[in-house]
Amino acid sequence: MELDNRGLLPPEPMVRIMAAIENLPAGEALHVLMDRRPLPLYAILEQRGFKVETSEGENGGGVQLTITRF
Repeated sequence: MELDNRGLLPPEPMVRIMAAIENLPAGEALHVLMDRRPLPLYAILEQRGFKVETSEGENGGGVQLTITRF
């Protein structure tokens, strides 16, 4: 599943991510494109049982998050 959060102002990216992961099955991943790293979101996701991997986008195009329920 993929979610494009580029160009959105806070808190909309976090709201969209939280809605998208609500029914994410264990072992499945959500791929999210972002303009910047959502630092406050990392701890929230970890507390709720998710693993987050962050990679830099191509040509300075923001970041990609891979959020997996474990």
